[in-house]
Amino acid sequence: MASRVLVTARACRLCRVGSASLSMLAPRVVNTAILSRLHPTAAMPQRSLAQSQPIRMYGSKKKGGKKGGKQSEEEADKRDPDEDPVDMDKMEKNMQARLERLSSELQSLRVGRANPALLNSVRVQLKGGTANLTDIALVTVKDAHNLLVIPNTFGEHTLIDTSIRNAGLGLNPRLDKNAVIVPVPKTTKESREKLIKGLGGMAEQTRVQIRKVRHDAMRQLKTAAKASLPKDEVRSWEKDIQTATDKYIAKAEELLKAKARDIEQA
Repeated sequence: MASRVLVTARACRLCRVGSASLSMLAPRVVNTAILSRLHPTAAMPQRSLAQSQPIRMYGSKKKGGKKGGKQSEEEADKRDPDEDPVDMDKMEKNMQARLERLSSELQSLRVGRANPALLNSVRVQLKGGTANLTDIALVTVKDAHNLLVIPNTFGEHTLIDTSIRNAGLGLNPRLDKNAVIVPVPKTTKESREKLIKGLGGMAEQTRVQIRKVRHDAMRQLKTAAKASLPKDEVRSWEKDIQTATDKYIAKAEELLKAKARDIEQA
């Protein structure tokens, strides 16, 4: 009887210590059956923090993608919704610049008749550097087969004569007092055929340049499309870009055909 009272008293003191301490000391004093009647929670197994709280696992995002993709998306996000996705005026201005360059190159082709544009590419070596011939002299037509070059500064006619000879145009100027006369020889059948054949390369180069401008515009449109630009608007812009491209390529073809006719009639 005395031993049973002793056990009960010890168990009560263990209850005040706490369930965690009781679970550690209980096996030394009493069995589990007695503790369950005195303090129900003392005999319950304790779960660890890892068992009581679920662990959430996160997958890592894959890095990569096309280089510059992130930058394009940021540019698309910053785009003003009221702003046109493509600057058509700028695009056509760039195409027109390619067309004007072709026109200048075609005019410089020697076809047997005197044309001041033949000397547009000539640069003159001066004491202070080089300059375009047309900037330092007046180039006019003397007659059907001769050009007349009059320097703006007295004494530069000899420098102009040397520069024209070394320009690779196949021209042999001669001095006439303070001026330079540039004879333009008649073309032969062989030289005309060679010139016309060379037009094909010039045409292809111009088409490539115009299509490059188109490619840049399409890239701008693609960037704008990522900013939730409606698909029907994207198709409309694509059509406008292609229409402008076809227009300037057609203009280039007309310039080349006109030059070919000019060469054949020379």
